[in-house]
Amino acid sequence: MTDGIEFAELLAYTDEETARWKQWFHRHPEALDLPIDIADAGTVRRLVKHILFVELHFSNLLLGIPAADFDSLPDGSVGELFRIAEEASSRYQKFFATARDQDWKTWVELGRIGLKASKRKLITQALTHSIRHWAQLSTFLRRNGLKQDWTHDFLMSKAME
Repeated sequence: MTDGIEFAELLAYTDEETARWKQWFHRHPEALDLPIDIADAGTVRRLVKHILFVELHFSNLLLGIPAADFDSLPDGSVGELFRIAEEASSRYQKFFATARDQDWKTWVELGRIGLKASKRKLITQALTHSIRHWAQLSTFLRRNGLKQDWTHDFLMSKAME
């Protein structure tokens, strides 16, 4: 038995949640253009893009890939938005499959915010950042009459055991 959760398990949970959100937005594309004040996004579409962009940005940092440009990433359709998440997940999985012990401890410069963090901490930030914003969005949408049709709890996911 290991102590705690493995990042691959947490990624499996966030991937499952993201896939459900993708399906939900396919059924409710009108929700993407609702005004929202979370993370100064302005619209639900930009909040979703922010969530997925952070995942992509940190996955790029893990692999030494140049940063993506938020504004140049396509977001006109649900498919375009969620391709960002698919690419990020693929990169996390690649890092998990190839990382050696010392790779987890490698520090990375975060650029514009002037911080450095270990790759281990970057992964933690990216995945918990997504979970937090999806929860905020879920509450916002429910309050606007757009309830999701699944339980968001980790316990109900297929991610572990």
